[in-house]
Order: sequence, then C-alpha cells, then structure tokens
Amino acid sequence: MNFRLVIVIVNIIIGTICIVYGVKLMSSSLEKANIRRMKKYLSLFTEKVPLATLTGTVLTALVQSSTAITVITVGLVNSGMLKLTQAVGIIYGANIGTTITAQLMSFRLTNFSYIIIGLGLLIAFFSKRRTPANMGWALTGLGIMFAGLNILNLGVPYIKENDNIYELFRVYGQNPLIGLLTGMVTTMLVQSSSATVGLTIVLFNTGLISFESALGLTLGDNIGTCITAQLSSIGTSISAKRTAWAHTLYNVIGTIIAFIFLKPFAFMIQAITYGIGQDETRLIANAHTIFNILSALVFLPITGYYVKFLEWLIREKE
Repeated sequence: MNFRLVIVIVNIIIGTICIVYGVKLMSSSLEKANIRRMKKYLSLFTEKVPLATLTGTVLTALVQSSTAITVITVGLVNSGMLKLTQAVGIIYGANIGTTITAQLMSFRLTNFSYIIIGLGLLIAFFSKRRTPANMGWALTGLGIMFAGLNILNLGVPYIKENDNIYELFRVYGQNPLIGLLTGMVTTMLVQSSSATVGLTIVLFNTGLISFESALGLTLGDNIGTCITAQLSSIGTSISAKRTAWAHTLYNVIGTIIAFIFLKPFAFMIQAITYGIGQDETRLIANAHTIFNILSALVFLPITGYYVKFLEWLIREKE
C-alpha cells in the first residue's frame, strides 16, 4: 500500500477518534456538572412551546449535547413529567443549541489545543469540588476535539499529493446527495453529529469538497443523530416513542426542504456570512446554525398540528 495513503487513513482515523472522544468527554462532563439543574429546568421552564424552545437551546448550549437533552426529554415524557407539546419545543431548541460546537470548531483554535488540554487537566486534577473538576474535564474534551481537527488537517497535503485519492474527492466530493447519505450514515455510526461536522469543515476549508456537497454532509448529520433518540425510546411509553419520532421526523422534513432548495439555501448562507464580515471558513458552521434556527421558525407556528400528526401516526397498539 502507498505510504502516503497509509498516512491519510491513519490521520482520518485518529483525528475522528479524537473529535468523537473530545466531544463526548466535553458533553458528558458538562452534563454531570449540570444534570440536576437540567432536569429541573426542563420540568419548570417548558410550559409554552417558545419557552420550551428557548430552554432547550440554552441547556443544550451549556452541555453541548443535543443527544443528552433529547434522551432526558424522552425519559421525562415517559415518566409523565412532560407533555409531548413541551417535548417538541425542547427538541427545536436542542437542535439549535448543539450548533455551538460547530461554531467553536470553525474558529482557528487548533494551535492552542494542547494548551487547552493542559489547562483542563490542571483544573480537573487539582479541584477539590466535583463541579469545577467536571468543568476541567469538559475543557480537556474541548482541547482534544481541537487536536483531532488539527490531526485531520495534517492529512490534507497527502490527499492532494495522491492522484487517486484526490481524484476520488474531485469526482464524488462535488455531489450533494452523496454528501447527504455519507453524513447520515457516518453520524449514525459514530453517534456524534459534531464529529461529522468537524470533518466537513476540514474537507471544505481545504477545498476537497464543494460547498453544496458540504451542505449535504451537514444536512445528513441532522438525520443521523436521531438514531440515539430512537434507541432510547425502545420499551418506553407511547408518548416517549412519539417524542423520539418528533425528533426524527422534524430533522428529516427540515432536511428534505433544505435539500430541495439547496442552491437558494447555499446562496443565503453565503450572503449572511459575508454580510456580517466573516470569511468562507465560517460557512459550514453558520449553515448548521441557520438551518436549525430556520427549521424551528417554520415549525413553531404549526406545533399543535405537528403534535396531532404524531399522535395520528404513532398510535397505541390495541
């Protein structure tokens, strides 16, 4: 096997593992630091759908895991503490809040990854209280995530120097539908939309895939991440199953609409990004955020009808 090909494969594997592990360490540590408050706030501040959306956004931004918030929401619905309408609002917000990770990845902070890891470990090991220690581990996870992005970037020159691999990206890296399917399957496998978005940012910023193909990958991430909620709803009440399907269908419908209007959507992202003075390195992160904000804005006015549709679609077994 070509030595450069081996380097590319190793870099992709190690870089992806670092991103997945870093994101999971960061989100799990933040979740441990805030778990009691999360359940409390999800129960208290979700009476109205817009408030539930805001609560879902803020809490997901704090713990950096839409999966955690969605799974907790499924559990609260299963226990009867939340109604389906409240859960749907939380899901809208969770999808928005999780895009903060992509925004962090789009900043040029990879050179500071080892400093961030070191600082996080110091806080984690020398903190006598649990909450600061968990925050230290979260910071360590953030640093590992940036290190993973840095490792992925190191493999890009070898991809460009290898004619066969570069040709593969040139042919298939311009197809949004292939990007959509790849993003969906990859996210299902690694159980982290943030990892797939991070890889997408690296591939696009280095010119290996087109913007529309990168958008396809990003849209596919939103579908792939639904698998965890589906798994968490196995063996639960009908309301919990409806909550899991609310998450899945919400992302699938939003993705289909965005994919149908992909060119106008791409133009809008570019117009907004360049209009606020940012460059192309922020396009993917902004697309991830704007897509989820627009999806919430579209669904908020019709939430009542969406809930009735879910109740009609997923029925009690007689």
